[in-house]
This record gives sequence, C-alpha cells and structure tokens, in this order.
Amino acid sequence: MKKLSCLIMLCLSVVAVAQNTISKIPSDASVVATIKGKNLLQLMSMEEINNSFVGIETLKEMSRKNSDFKSLEDFGFNLGASSHYFFQANDSINYNAFIVPMKDVNKFEALVSSQGKKEIVSQNGVRTIQGQNESAIFWDASALVVVDASMNNYFFQDKAVMARYGLKSESTEAYDEEETIVESTEVYEEEVEETVIESTEVSEEVYEEEIEETVIESTEDYNDNDDNYSYYDVYDANNKIKRELSENWATLKAIQILKQSPNRSILKNKSYLKSLDDNAEATLWVHDFGQLYSNVLGGLYFSELAGFDLGQMYANNGLSAKLLLENDRMELSTSYRMSDQMAESYKKMTSRKLNKKFLDYVNEDRMIGYMSYAMDTKATLEEYPIILKSIYKNIPYYGEEAVLGLDMFSLLLDEAAVGEVLNGDLLFLLSGISKQEVTYTTYEYNDDYEYIEVEKTKTETIPDFLLMASTEDSSMFTKLIKYAVNKEMVTFDNGYYTFVIPKSPLSLHFVIKDGIAFLGTSKAEMRKITTGTFDAKLSSKHKKRMLDNSTSLFVSAEQLASQLPIEEMGLDGSGKLEWFLNTSEDAYMTASKIKGNTVETKMVVGVPGSEKNALKYIFTIIDKFAK
Repeated sequence: MKKLSCLIMLCLSVVAVAQNTISKIPSDASVVATIKGKNLLQLMSMEEINNSFVGIETLKEMSRKNSDFKSLEDFGFNLGASSHYFFQANDSINYNAFIVPMKDVNKFEALVSSQGKKEIVSQNGVRTIQGQNESAIFWDASALVVVDASMNNYFFQDKAVMARYGLKSESTEAYDEEETIVESTEVYEEEVEETVIESTEVSEEVYEEEIEETVIESTEDYNDNDDNYSYYDVYDANNKIKRELSENWATLKAIQILKQSPNRSILKNKSYLKSLDDNAEATLWVHDFGQLYSNVLGGLYFSELAGFDLGQMYANNGLSAKLLLENDRMELSTSYRMSDQMAESYKKMTSRKLNKKFLDYVNEDRMIGYMSYAMDTKATLEEYPIILKSIYKNIPYYGEEAVLGLDMFSLLLDEAAVGEVLNGDLLFLLSGISKQEVTYTTYEYNDDYEYIEVEKTKTETIPDFLLMASTEDSSMFTKLIKYAVNKEMVTFDNGYYTFVIPKSPLSLHFVIKDGIAFLGTSKAEMRKITTGTFDAKLSSKHKKRMLDNSTSLFVSAEQLASQLPIEEMGLDGSGKLEWFLNTSEDAYMTASKIKGNTVETKMVVGVPGSEKNALKYIFTIIDKFAK
C-alpha cells in the first residue's frame, strides 16, 4: 500500500496527467491544485520521461514483482489529462483528496494486485482494496480517488458531541455510559442518513449499517461495569472511536467524489473559474485564508491561549497561483486578494516609493544580487495596531486589556518621528564575496607537554554588501555615533565611521549622506560614496523592477558562480553544485504595489540555452543530483 501511495503521489507531482475530473471537486472546497498533463507532455515526451532518472527508478521499484511494466503508461493512469488535489474542511474533519484520471482500469488493477495480496472488491458501484486501513482509495473506470482525513480534536471536546459519539471525558470521573451509547448511536444514524441523502447517491442502508456498527464496537470497551478507568484507557478508547469515524467518513467522502454531480462542483464557483489559465502547467487556488485558518487552527491550544485569531485577520483573503514552464524560463506568479479593510491598510503602508538616489550607488557589473523594499514606516506603525485589534479583541478574559494596550502603544509612540528617522525604504546590495586572511588564537601542547597559546592564521570567506536606508532626521544616528566614538567602539577615518566586530574578520563602515544612511563592508565603496566618485551602472530593467514594486529580489547566477569559492568553503566535493551554478541563469522576484484589493507577485528563473525548455531543465537537475 505504501508503494502504491508513493506511485500516486509521483504521478501527481511529475506527470499528473482528458476526462473532466475537475467536476468531481465539490463547490465548497477551500483549496484546489491542478497539474495539467497535456501541457507537460507537450514539453517532454513520454519516452523521455521513462528514460529519466525518475522514470527509470519508478519502473524499477514497481517492477520487482511484475516485469510487465515497461512505461509509466502501463500503470493505467491517463497521463495526458489533468489531476487535482483539493482540501475541504468543516468543524469536525479535514479532507485532503487527490483525483487522478484513469485510462485503463485493468492495468491499474494489475498494478494493485502486483503490489500486495489484498483483494480488490466492489463497493457501492466503485472499486476498492479490501481491508485498507490507511487512506481511503476508491476508483472506477474514469478516475482514482485518494482521501486522507484528519479529525479536528477540539470538535470532540464539546460535551454534546462527546455524548453523541460515545466518547468519555479523559479523566477518572465515571458516568452513566449505557445511556450515552444509546444516544450516540441514534443521533449519529440520523446525521449520517442526512449526509448521504444530501451529498451522494451512495446506498443509504449500507452506510447507516456501517456507521452503527462502528459506534457500537467502539463503545464495547466500557461495557464491563467498571468505573475505575485509567486516563490511558479512556484516551485509547476515545482515539479508537475517532479513528473509526475518520475512516468511515473518508470512505464516504471518496465515494461522494466519484459520484459528484457536475451541478455541485467547483465549476460553479466564479472565483475559481477566474483563476484558471489554459497555458499554465499547474495552478493553485485558495478561496479564503480566514476560513481555512479557522477550520484548521481554530481550536488549537495556542490559539485559545493567546486569542490570536488568524481567521479574523485574514477573512476574505484569497489567492490564485500559476506555474508556467516555457522555453527560456519558468515563472510562478500569484495574485493575492485582500479584504477591503486589509487592502486599505496595505495601501497606506506601501504608499512610499523607493528612493531614486539609491540607484546612484549600484553597479550591476559588481553585483551578485539585490533586495529592494519600499514601505512607509509612519503608516505601518499606525495601521498595524488597527489590524492587531481585530485579532486580539477576542482573547479569553483579556480582550479589552489587549485592545487598551494597543491603544496605549499607539498613544506613546510617535509614529511621525520614527518615520522621519527611518522612512521605510531599503536597498540591500550583495556586491561581492571575498577571501580575507584572519588571525586567531588556539591552544597546543609544546615539547614539555605544557598547554600554551598559539596564534595562527586562516582564510575566511566574507560577503561584501551595501545597505541603504532613507532618513529625513539623522539626529538620532548622530547621537548614537557620538556615543560609540566616545566609548571607542568605532573610529572615524576618510569621511566615514568603522566598527570592528570582535572576533570576526568583518568590519562595518557607516556614513550618512544626502538623506541616506549607508552601511557596508567595503572600504573602497564607502570611500567612493563619501568622495562622490561612485561609478554607478544599472540597466533599465533593474530600475523598473526596483521602482515599480514594493519588493524586488534579484540574483545573478553568473556573478555568484564566478565569486563563490566553493572548493575553499568545502561546500561541494562532487562538483554538482559548481555545475548547477555554472549552468544556471539569472532569477528574480517582485511584489507589486496594491491595485484595487490585489497584490501580484512573480518569481522567474531563467533556463540555460543548453536546455530546450523549463521542464527538461528540471529533469536534468534531478538526474544530475540524484546520480
């Protein structure tokens, strides 16, 4: 069964591959992910996948008991269709479900039979493995469905719920268990009957009978008329009931999915339909993070203790993402949709633009990478307490105090003054990686076996970076510098200040000029900054990324490969990392300013000219590092 589960995951992640299986996803799913086999197979043939490291190892593993498997297609899946994952939750249970389209059900059943001795049986018009005790696995001629269910334990802490399902309090207190058992069975029969009628065409009598037997069997442990149960006895018995409920509900959910009516599918959700992109190889959609956090984290201990209500904070916040694998690059883009309240705060916090003067101190010929960040400090300090109030106001016993504390914080903090000291826009440049010889002290035995102090030298690899931050009021920095000079912690020379980090080869240099606070490691660069002789060079594409977005990140693969001393640092003895760096292309990430209620992010990684497309590049990397 474990091998079969691994195979299913492989087919989903590598070549999930058309029947319209998306109609089997329920309309109230919280998360939906799709991998499009058709698009993937346009980038890489089935023969190439079979001959890759992943394909060869998979066929080798699955063919140990059956030599008939010559291709991944022999497993019976439709590798040219789309496979899906979805998450669905309610107050009692969370479902993680996978849907893989089937091409030849006979081949799939031959695969199942070859991996174990368990019998394949029919159940309610679909097929499954007899006696399975892990995830619910069901299939028909069109699709395979795998459902993993996890119970929300806090749901079963309610006394009425405990009575309904025959659970005992996990303490030594005894109570009338016979009455509880009868009530639990009767109530649960009614609930299951309603669920079956509303959600599926599955036979009602079969499931009423199965659930009834589960509840009765689960409560037999208490029928010995002994009230002196230990905590562990009750805990184990309760877990048995929950486990059986979970297995039965997972089974019911798997069959519901296979028999899902199209008019109740996710295709009725306009937000989901808007997120689709036929050109993408994979997509992800999250309906509402607030609802998701409430379902998954709502009853956890830390949440109850701290009153930190993420569900309230992220209510009506959703996301859609898509992965594009193209000839010259791979691109992951996301669209994050905020609630009106959060969007209003975020607009204020990101209202500042990056200081254009920063660009006068960038030379891309010496640049390994950069990160730019543009926020408004004053607005951020004003808006965060407002956001925190919404999530802390429901703290048990101390909600009013928490809100009052946040109001006091806002009252005492001078946001405008802080915002003038540090405006909120930053630019970090990694301009090089250098080697420096440093002296250190160790201890050795001399000829007389005395433990003596010995001074030695070694070569350290240190980064060369420059950090810039806008400031409209440098008085606080001036006071700190004056204090540090008086305490002989820093020295002043050549127009800038230097702080030597104890027991480190790294020295930091600092100066304030033209409303910019500079902090860096290179004496040469700091000298050029103070004398006004910095030789700036920056292309228009980098300028646009920095100035048009609230955040941008860039890494030059060529510069990193040429400057990173892999051998000296002992990072890689096989040569694989060096190969990867030398064959990689530039990568960057951006996060846009908010437009309406939406923030767009984009992460792009270049594909080397030696590869035909991004998918083949991914498989090449896997082959190289796996062997």
